[in-house]
Amino acid sequence: MNSYKESLLVGLIRIMANVLMIGALFLAMYNAAHSYGSGILIFCAWFFGLTIPMWILAWYLIKWVRKHGQATAESYIVLPGSDKPCLVRWRLIEDAKDDGTR
Repeated sequence: MNSYKESLLVGLIRIMANVLMIGALFLAMYNAAHSYGSGILIFCAWFFGLTIPMWILAWYLIKWVRKHGQATAESYIVLPGSDKPCLVRWRLIEDAKDDGTR
């Protein structure tokens, strides 16, 4: 996965979470208006009961996308013995560790 796909997926996850949050807002207002009890308590129970788990799920999905699509890039480089640039795909497998040898 390249960085464009990663940023596109993260953006789509955030957009969907925001759309679902607006839907949760309308649902909470609807249920608060049709309740016989305190409207603010019903609103808070519905709104926060739906949005908090939804944003936690969105956070985990973004974390998963960034973990599985980490540091992949494509670039054209001229390899030794070649006249034309070649498309090379590289990926960072693990982070560099500081062992204090500098």
